[in-house]
Amino acid sequence: MGQHGTVEAFFKAGPHDGGACLAEWLAGQNQEVWAHVIRGLEGQWATAEGRVLEWMVGRRELDRSNAVRLFWSLFNPEVWMGTREDARLAAAMARLAERFGAGFYTVQALEITRAEAFCFRHRLRRMLRRARGEGWSESGALVSIPEAFVRPMRGLPVGDQPALHPSRSLTGEERRAAEGLGAGLMVAGRAVMTRRRREAWRGWVKLRVLQGAALAGCAAAATGSWMFLTQDMRQMLAMVGY
Repeated sequence: MGQHGTVEAFFKAGPHDGGACLAEWLAGQNQEVWAHVIRGLEGQWATAEGRVLEWMVGRRELDRSNAVRLFWSLFNPEVWMGTREDARLAAAMARLAERFGAGFYTVQALEITRAEAFCFRHRLRRMLRRARGEGWSESGALVSIPEAFVRPMRGLPVGDQPALHPSRSLTGEERRAAEGLGAGLMVAGRAVMTRRRREAWRGWVKLRVLQGAALAGCAAAATGSWMFLTQDMRQMLAMVGY
């Protein structure tokens, strides 16, 4: 398999499996393509293709926004809380968070949208609320999640149809398989982003409804208090002869 020794070294146990071929293909793609593939691989850590997420952790060209996406694609609540053992996944999550904080990923070109940030933040809050209700303490967490991982990032938008480049090292059936797998993951990644936009919109509407209800309640309480005070004042004035 091709010219990328780092890919072969990482996938030495199976240099021709789906994850290795996908990594070879991604090595020649831009970070917009990586963003879609990271989204498309969410929840697929245990698959052969999912190992490419672990490979990305060690890549300096990883955009900081993609490092955030990568963390949440790798994220497993039970492993992070320490209630389930998975040494490889725990190491990947911890390495990514530590390298992000240390400035290992130096490029910040792409954005994290408000919709994505909302979904990451909502996911974390929901998980923490449930865990604390079950008596879990944050002292048992695998690693501290950086604040940047739940906040929008400014940058260039990730296009829905970024340009794809042919692999420089794959040929024949391996190249066709990698390109087909990459194209399929990009479609899945766009679907994930569509769901996130929908979830963020529903969350925004729910927040506005709750804010409106709270405002209406405050207004009603204020009106009731004013009417009570006005009536009380009239009674007092009547008692003194006004």
